[in-house]
Amino acid sequence: MVKRLNFNRALLLALILGIVLMPRVFAVSIKAFNEDRFILGKSFFEKPWVAFPASTTARDGLGPLFNQNACVNCHPKGGRSNKFVVKLDNPNTIYGGQISTQSAGNVPAEAKVAIDYQMYTAHYANGDKVVLKKPVVKLSNLGYGKVDSTLSVRISPSLHGLGLLASIPNKPVKRFNLSASEPSILAQAANAAHNDMGLSNPLYPQENCTNKQEKCNNAPKSNSLDLPQHRLKAIAYFVKSLDKVSAVKPIKLFAKIGCSRCHTPSYVLEKRTIYPYSDLLVHNLGEGDFRTAPLWSSKKAPNFWHDGRASTVEEAILWHGGEAQSAKESFVNLSKKDRVQFIRFIENM
Repeated sequence: MVKRLNFNRALLLALILGIVLMPRVFAVSIKAFNEDRFILGKSFFEKPWVAFPASTTARDGLGPLFNQNACVNCHPKGGRSNKFVVKLDNPNTIYGGQISTQSAGNVPAEAKVAIDYQMYTAHYANGDKVVLKKPVVKLSNLGYGKVDSTLSVRISPSLHGLGLLASIPNKPVKRFNLSASEPSILAQAANAAHNDMGLSNPLYPQENCTNKQEKCNNAPKSNSLDLPQHRLKAIAYFVKSLDKVSAVKPIKLFAKIGCSRCHTPSYVLEKRTIYPYSDLLVHNLGEGDFRTAPLWSSKKAPNFWHDGRASTVEEAILWHGGEAQSAKESFVNLSKKDRVQFIRFIENM
């Protein structure tokens, strides 16, 4: 009787363990590839690259011209930072479209960059004033002669929520990066890998050298892509999975001022409603044409605007012009109480 009881208990325990464990084993087997791809992408996102040739063959290929040696340098924890690149408003045959401040081997870097500021004063209707600053690029130690173009700064945006933005239906095909010039997260990752780190990949198979940069073109290089397809896809998958974003519902003042005309508060996806506060379209803001910046990563952000000129939400609002001029004027004419409420609303996103 005791043996039979022990057998029954053992059988019951086996059944319970089977019920509990089988779904976990099944789930892991289904998700193992995606999990592996996430881990692989995270690794290549975070760990630094080195110049070719190196014993670390999986991570060599940096440069010869580059700005940073790892994605995480500009996007700590997938967020935004004070790191920036300098763009040529009119790309040319000598420097291309972006200034590379670092180089490998005996290849000259393109330039050293310093940032100065022009100061402006914004005025509220009640007489309050706010000092604004606009970054001005200064280049020195030019490696390849004069830069015949105006220059502008681009800071590192947050990557959180890009996978959700990719899921929004019936929106423009190109919706990624500050100018909405890329059609997918993978395309944007490939662009950044090539222009910021000098990594050749399936979308940019050539080295990041112009025809006039002889030493760059003659630098040692691998016969294969620095960032092959499966690793590029892994990085894109990792970025797509970053979803630490806020879900703050709009206050009436947001629409009343006119901000919601461009900063569309929400979208309904298949399984959830998201609150990015962007129409993902390009608008003229008086300082150029840029995609409406999503506001859902504003909390504790170190800076705002495409070039980081605004260190606070208030400054960012006051820099609006062009198509957003009327909305800015409505903000400027708010009572101080409503103004503070409005700023805190965005700061808490």
